[in-house]
Amino acid sequence: MERTVWDIINAGEEIDYNTPNRDDFDVKIKECVEKFIRYNSTSLTSDERRDLLSSIVGYPVDKNTRIVPPFYCDLGFNIKLGKNILINYNCVLLDTGEIRIGDNVLIGPGTKIVTAKHPLDHERRRVLATTGHTVVIEDDVWIGAGAVVLPGVTIGARSVVGAGAVVTKDVPPDTVVVGNPAKVLKTL
Repeated sequence: MERTVWDIINAGEEIDYNTPNRDDFDVKIKECVEKFIRYNSTSLTSDERRDLLSSIVGYPVDKNTRIVPPFYCDLGFNIKLGKNILINYNCVLLDTGEIRIGDNVLIGPGTKIVTAKHPLDHERRRVLATTGHTVVIEDDVWIGAGAVVLPGVTIGARSVVGAGAVVTKDVPPDTVVVGNPAKVLKTL
């Protein structure tokens, strides 16, 4: 049996324009885009917005979890949301790989969480070679406005990521990181 594009991505392997069933990936992105365009509409009630968010991610979203529009993602179903989360305005969750967000997490406006990685080899980039790398944000994390979290990073429980920080490597629990690239400022 031929592996699906999802099997390949979830195994941490590369996909490109020539990957069998690549069209499935592109169709899922189109479906997700259509849903988040509606999600970002100002005419929805909070209940309608939560129902649509549940449709985007593929499971019932906690009643105390809120993503303030506008919000953007690739696929939606690779986003795993805990309870009591606030993701503020204008956030981008590029979920080629899985994004796991724990309970009681605050994510500031304009934050970007990126799981897709492209190769350094320019010829592979020409065919849009991509791998997905899971990002994990553990419980009680606060990510400041405009931060960028890069592929494969885990942010430990109760940590704080300063505004504008670029998180390129794992953050231990109970730690404050700031800067580009993010460096430890202090332990909580």
